[in-house]
Amino acid sequence: MLPRQYNNTYDLDFRKRQIDTLKIFNDNVREITENEDYTIQFESGGRIFYLNVQLGKNFPTEKPKIIVSPLVQHHWVNSNGFDVENAPGLLNYSKHSDLGRVVQAIIREFEKFPPPLLSTNEVSPNASAGSSKDGSPLDNLTIPSNTDHDLPNLSAMSLDELKKLDTDPEFFDDFIEEMSVVQHLNEELDSMINQVENISRENESKESNLSELKLKLNDDVTALKNLGEKCDQLNLKYIKKSEEFAPQHIRELLQIAASNSDTDCEKHVEQFLNGKIDVQTFLNSYTCSKKISSERKAKEERLGHQLSAFERAGI
Repeated sequence: MLPRQYNNTYDLDFRKRQIDTLKIFNDNVREITENEDYTIQFESGGRIFYLNVQLGKNFPTEKPKIIVSPLVQHHWVNSNGFDVENAPGLLNYSKHSDLGRVVQAIIREFEKFPPPLLSTNEVSPNASAGSSKDGSPLDNLTIPSNTDHDLPNLSAMSLDELKKLDTDPEFFDDFIEEMSVVQHLNEELDSMINQVENISRENESKESNLSELKLKLNDDVTALKNLGEKCDQLNLKYIKKSEEFAPQHIRELLQIAASNSDTDCEKHVEQFLNGKIDVQTFLNSYTCSKKISSERKAKEERLGHQLSAFERAGI
């Protein structure tokens, strides 16, 4: 198809700016014919739909033609099941409207309210049906008058070619392969295959690094486990030391030690009375044991006062 000629550079720039809004506000925009024909894929109700946006010679002064595929029943769509004519953005269209927002509103409407599909016997005679290779009707094959770019022109084919299309599987397959939709699907499939291959190569290149990271992770887990065991041991040791140096425990030890010193004093007295030690030895031993006992009792008593003060203070 030869590119159309436009009135001036301004009109072409204005047209391109409108097309840019189509790509900005919508995903999956594919260019069929530069500056003229675009298709957009979207999903609604678990089905794949396509909007075909056709820009006439006088666009954006005249509004675009928008076609939905497959055939649907919706109050924005003409009775033929594919011409979107009653969308507010089209009804109120002006050359200052954003093409991208108009199309975006239509897609959001279909996404929010998934339209039911129509078969050919439910639409006006603007659609035609053929036969499959096994003779069954192709209920969903419709050929709108403005979609010559999507399907080869059947009207240009001879009767023999049409019969061959119905009876020759190879000829039928070639016919299908020539359809722009199929070509776009093949291109998309090739692109996806390339993406998968690239991802596969990236994964292979990262495999060795991933193995190293796994080994490092195992080493870190082992080290963490060892540190955890060491931490448990130190915690038990800390608890034991905390109990040993607890003020109440120290007080009890002082009481026991003072009692032992008093017992030593009594032993020295008993040894002296029994004549086992002389006076000087008795005095030295008794005096030392008594001094130790007094010191321990004094410390125990002072610690007891401090603990009592802590209890009264709620500490």
